[in-house]
Order: sequence, then structure tokens, then C-alpha cells
Amino acid sequence: MKQLHFVLLFILCVFVVQAGSFDKEYKKLIEKYDVADSAKSVIPNNPVIFWNAVLDGNESLLKFGIDMKKNKGAEKEALKKTAQLPRFYPQYDESVIEDMQGFCDTMLINMGINELPLECSLHVIHSDEVNAYTRLTENGFAMCLTSALMLKKGVTYEVLMGYVAHEYAHGVLLHHIRSFYAEAKERRKNELLAGIAAGLNGLAAGANAYTAGMTGQYYDNTPYYDAIANLDNEVKVSTLKHTFAFSREQEYEADLIAFRFIENLLGSGEEFINGLRILGSTYDQLYDEYSDHPTITSRMDFLKFVQQNPTLGNKVNKKLRKKRITHELEW
Repeated sequence: MKQLHFVLLFILCVFVVQAGSFDKEYKKLIEKYDVADSAKSVIPNNPVIFWNAVLDGNESLLKFGIDMKKNKGAEKEALKKTAQLPRFYPQYDESVIEDMQGFCDTMLINMGINELPLECSLHVIHSDEVNAYTRLTENGFAMCLTSALMLKKGVTYEVLMGYVAHEYAHGVLLHHIRSFYAEAKERRKNELLAGIAAGLNGLAAGANAYTAGMTGQYYDNTPYYDAIANLDNEVKVSTLKHTFAFSREQEYEADLIAFRFIENLLGSGEEFINGLRILGSTYDQLYDEYSDHPTITSRMDFLKFVQQNPTLGNKVNKKLRKKRITHELEW
């Protein structure tokens, strides 16, 4: 019995230590990726103003744009890899449920996305997989919801908007190209360090040789149910081959922005967390092969931490803004 008590106490201590480490990670994520204070202070249920405040206040995104204008090695590599990604043409894709397009277009209007100066669209894809994802188009990006997700028990209109807001964040924050850019910079940094190390080793080898010589990486589906349920099975597709492997931090950032959007729309972000609950283990299993993809549980825990710590906010953007303004004043 004493041994059992010892084991239980040990497990409890491990959980406490892990919870503390996660809290530190979550705090850093908020400080790095939360929306600007100006977006948080937008009057409730003003989606267009909210999105404009999110984008206008995102200094990291602005810095990325400035960096890309350098058009050097890493920048060119990121642009080339992004250009090589397959494009989605909804007007020709047989998996797109055309009878749902009116619903999708209306949702973008209700979310304020249609008024933003960005080329994007929303579509329902006929698939048995429970998924929401973003694909690049010829002039922008498209957000896709699967029919299996639309018909899943518990899905509401607000929950669907949360999914769309998450995918919209991926697209509007240019997560595709930023992933390639981060990879290119990291690889070039490693190559440089390896080159320096090789040079030092060469010098050391030369020195050693010399010495030796001397010493030896509110949805109501009723109007649309038939349009989804009665489709021909042969157009069903696997969506995973179209999804992009966003980084762990990019997934958390998209979650946080979607949470803030629902919070502004409804007064609370709880409905977005409900959307994650609905995805559940089925979604985790779909993304099993993406080793860096955060689990639904960890994503929910992060947003619960956000709820419990309302005084935390983005510090990185403030520093970048101060640095940019100071730099501009110097000129």
C-alpha cells in the first residue's frame, strides 16, 4: 500500500511540474501571438472593425513583409516553395458542394471577411473526414469545411464561424510562406554555423598536425442537410493530402485569433472551445502523421489558460512597434 501511495504521489508531482511548464509556454504564446489591445477593445459584434484592428496591429506581420522585400536568398527560397504549392480551383473541383455556396458566401458576410481587401473564399467539400483546412488559390486562398464536419453532432453556426476564423487566420497571416521562410533561414543559419565549425575544425586539424610534427527541424443544417447527405459517393475526397503542415506555434496563433474573434462576436470565446471539443480525438487521429501538430487537448488547455489570465497580452508587437517607430524617427 505504501508503494502505491508513493507511485500516486510521484505521478501527481509529475503532473504539477508539467502544468507549470505548460503555463510558461502558454504565457509566452500569448505575449507573442495575441491580438493587439486595439482589437480587444473593439465594440462587441463588429467583425469588420475587429479584423482590421487585428491586421493593423500585427507588427510581426508587418516586419515579415519588410523582410521579404529584401528579396535575398531565404526570401527567394520561401517564395519559390510557396509558388510550387498546388493551387485550388473551386470552380473546377468536383468535390466542392455547389448547393452550399450561398451558405458559405453569407457566412463570410456575417463574419465581415467579405469587406476586407483580400482575395479569399469559403467552400464545403464532400468528404467523410472531419476537417477544416486552408488552400492557396491563384490569387489568394480558400477556406474549406468538410461535409462530415458540417453534419457532426453539436456543430452550431457560431462553431462553424470559429473554424472559419481559424483557417482565415492561417491565410491572412501568410502562414504558408512564413513557414518556408523560417525553414530557409534556419537551414542557412545551420549551414553557416556548420561552415564556421568546419573552418575551425580545419584550423584545429592544421594546428594539431603542426603540433604533431613538433611532438608526434447557430448553424441550422436543416435547409442544407439533403444537399450534403444525398451526394454521389464517388466525389468524396481525402482532405489530408491538401492540408499544409503548419507549425505548432502557428496552430496556437490561429486558435488564439479565432478565439478572440468569437469573443468579440458573442462576448465569450467559449463557443470556439466547444468547436475544439467537437473535433476531439477523430481530428487528432487524422493529423497523427504531423508530429508537430498540437493535440486538441493541448489547444483547449491553452485557451482555458487565456480565459483564466485576461490581463496577459501581446508584448512582442509592442516592442516591434517601438523599434520600428524609433527607426523611422532616426531617418
